[in-house]
Amino acid sequence: MRRVRVIGAFGVLLRMFRRRAAIRRFAMAAGVLSAGTALGVLTPAAGSTAAWADSPQHVKSTFTFENPQPPGALCDFNYGELATVSLDAIIFADGTETDHIAATVIHTNLDTGFSLTEVDQFTVFTAADGQTKTVGIVWHLRNADGQLVVVQSGQVVISPIGEIIKVTPAVNPDTAAVICPALGGQPAT
Repeated sequence: MRRVRVIGAFGVLLRMFRRRAAIRRFAMAAGVLSAGTALGVLTPAAGSTAAWADSPQHVKSTFTFENPQPPGALCDFNYGELATVSLDAIIFADGTETDHIAATVIHTNLDTGFSLTEVDQFTVFTAADGQTKTVGIVWHLRNADGQLVVVQSGQVVISPIGEIIKVTPAVNPDTAAVICPALGGQPAT
């Protein structure tokens, strides 16, 4: 049953990479981390259901991904994103999960070569029904000189179907509205 939810979550994750919704950044983070954890951990543990009943599974992993976007997909320029994510996950038998994440992301305007480096630390709590709550530093961008360009921290709660339920005032969940101007362009229309 959980494997079916993981495969479904991975499909949702892939669709989210193609969408330009206001929830894009937070839903992707939660989806990438949950799917990555589950795919990496549940496969070897699939035959050991007794272990799930005894205690939660604790998993640590690090992975990288690239997310290039042509003009009009996210920004009005060729956008590139290269991320390294460290995940410290606790997966409970009841379907809940707590993911502690440290991420370093390089955002680049591929037309100009201008880059910003992001270092974030946040936690994603996933309920058994799929609702996620992301808490922590969600934007911490610096230029090549080390000057702070954007900082946002707080909380975002997303329903199991991807709707934003709650956002604290210090967080803008619209990725394009934050990153495109910071890289010298505008969000795609």
